[in-house]
Formats: sequence, structure tokens, C-alpha cells
Amino acid sequence: MGDNIMARKKTNRKRVAIIKIFIILIGLFFVAGIALYLVGRLIRKPEIVNVSKVENTIESYNYIINDNASNYYKDEFEKLKDMLNSDTWDKLEEAKLIAKLYTIDLLSLNNKINKYEVTSSQYFYPSKKEMHTSKVIDTFYNLLEDNAYDDRKQKLPEVSNVEVVDTTEDTYIIDENEYPCITVNLNITYKEDLGYQKTSKVNLILDNDKYYVVSFE
Repeated sequence: MGDNIMARKKTNRKRVAIIKIFIILIGLFFVAGIALYLVGRLIRKPEIVNVSKVENTIESYNYIINDNASNYYKDEFEKLKDMLNSDTWDKLEEAKLIAKLYTIDLLSLNNKINKYEVTSSQYFYPSKKEMHTSKVIDTFYNLLEDNAYDDRKQKLPEVSNVEVVDTTEDTYIIDENEYPCITVNLNITYKEDLGYQKTSKVNLILDNDKYYVVSFE
């Protein structure tokens, strides 16, 4: 009889010990979970920190330029703004400047936050704008690494100069409508040569006294 009582007591003590160990383990896991969560909150990247903001506009043309644009692009944008705000200007010079701005914006990838920032589409003809945006995203910008946290290591081009080589005048047909067209041939220089194109040809049409880019080579 006594042996049975002693055996039961030992069994009960073992159960109590196991329960205590189980409770301690649960407590440790709980504390470890809280600690990992707090550490994760401390080292986790913040919400998006790299956001571009509109810095300048040309309201008559609905053109904008963001604060993350290069100084060279900002200077050329200001030239176009001054020209359009003057009483008179040379339409050919306007076409040249728009061709330059489009090229600078399109080929300066280092300031783009992600591949969807196709700001050069603002210079495109309205009916071709969506096509241009999709083409740039799917081809030229498709390997662009996201820079939402301002931590991109990828080397990307920045246009430092665009020189107009020559211009030619012709006509261009869109939806069976014929428009005056100016082709602007350009030489492109980069801040660092990373193997990107050095020449381009931009076609612009004149519609309602406003030039639009319709194609780029």
C-alpha cells in the first residue's frame, strides 16, 4: 500500500514538473516572439521614403518637372518655359527644345524611382501616349531596379548634354490626318558612358499650334 502511494506521488511530481517545464517553454517562446517582433520593427525598412514631387510647370502645355530631375534637365525645361511665356518665339526652336527635353527625360534613368515613372510620355501625342508608356515599361525600363527606399546600387545613365545636329521638315499621318512634321536628329552625351545610345531621331508633329513627339529612334 505504501509503495503505491509513493509511486503515485512520484508520478504526480513528474507531471507537475512536466507542466512547469511546458509553461516555462511557452513563456520563453512568447518572450522570444515579442523580442523578434520588436527587433524587426527597429530594423525594418520604413514606408516608401523616395517620392518625387512636382517642382516646376508649364501650364499652357501641361508639362511638369519633378524635383528629382537633373540640373541639366531643369535648365532646359526653364528655357522652354521662358520661350513659351514670351510674346513671340521661333516654332522651330520650340520643336528642338521639346525634342531635347523628351530625350533627356527618357534616357536619364538614374533619377527614376521605378520603371513606371515614364515622365517623358507628357511630350507624346495624346493618342500615342499610352502606347509609348507601355513600350518603355516593357522594354527600355524593364530591368530598372526599384528605388523606393533610396537604396539602389544599380548604375544608370544620366544625360549631361543633347546637341541638335540637324532638322528636316515633312508630313506625318495619324488616323488618316496629315500633320506638319519636324524630324530632329540629336547627339547625346552622358555623365558617365555606360554604353547607352549616343544618337537619336525624334519626330514631332504640329497640331493646334502645339508640337508633340510621335516617334523616337
